[in-house]
Amino acid sequence: MAIDVTSSAHDVSVKNALDVRGMSYTEAQPLVYAAAIRLSVGQRLQVLSDSDPTAMMRAVAFQLRDAISWSMESDGALWQIVVQPRAEAEAKDVVDLLTWDHYRLDHQFAQVLAAANENRIVEAERIFQDYWLGLRRHVHLENNLLGPVLGGGEEKGPLADMLFEHDSIIVQSRLVEETFDEKDYDMLPAICAMLSGSLAKHENREETTLFPIWLTADNSDRGRAAEHLARAKELLAGSEDQKVMEVFSH
Repeated sequence: MAIDVTSSAHDVSVKNALDVRGMSYTEAQPLVYAAAIRLSVGQRLQVLSDSDPTAMMRAVAFQLRDAISWSMESDGALWQIVVQPRAEAEAKDVVDLLTWDHYRLDHQFAQVLAAANENRIVEAERIFQDYWLGLRRHVHLENNLLGPVLGGGEEKGPLADMLFEHDSIIVQSRLVEETFDEKDYDMLPAICAMLSGSLAKHENREETTLFPIWLTADNSDRGRAAEHLARAKELLAGSEDQKVMEVFSH
């Protein structure tokens, strides 16, 4: 439903827009979702609405695992929303950054699984190596930056749950690595499928249970929050790889 829309009443001229004016929430939301899921890097979707679209856009973002970023402007009668791939948006805080990295790792491992199922072994191994490095950076970041503010200790509570699940995912990822090393490709799809399920469950638990705890604690001090975000960006880009390799060397 991509159209050119011009409204002299609001001095609006929008190209390639999705016009949902006059539609109910239940009519508009599937259309916005269908358009947003097709966005690729470098593309934008503009949505026009005559009612506040905040709830609708939050629902679409939730459905897409925060793979999109959106902003809006309004004069009280018309809302203009701009939607873009999350990869192109600046992270607002560490939780925003980690949520996006969850999506990136999940998507990357889904590509490993798809390649393994289609016996594209060389491609599957190449993608896996990128995923494996990114996963270790991510776990190291969460263990050392997120971990200290979670309730409980290393034996019981939110911190213990996170550390246990991290250890389990690292072990399962090593098993995939060993499968590639030993060229035991018949087992690869089943092992990858098991790990994919573990990743999805873990990420959901973190985003719904642990991240809100971190967000409350971190955002209580804006200076500290800015420092944490800067360090997190650098770590995920490889600034602490020597330490990461040491921690996960066995």
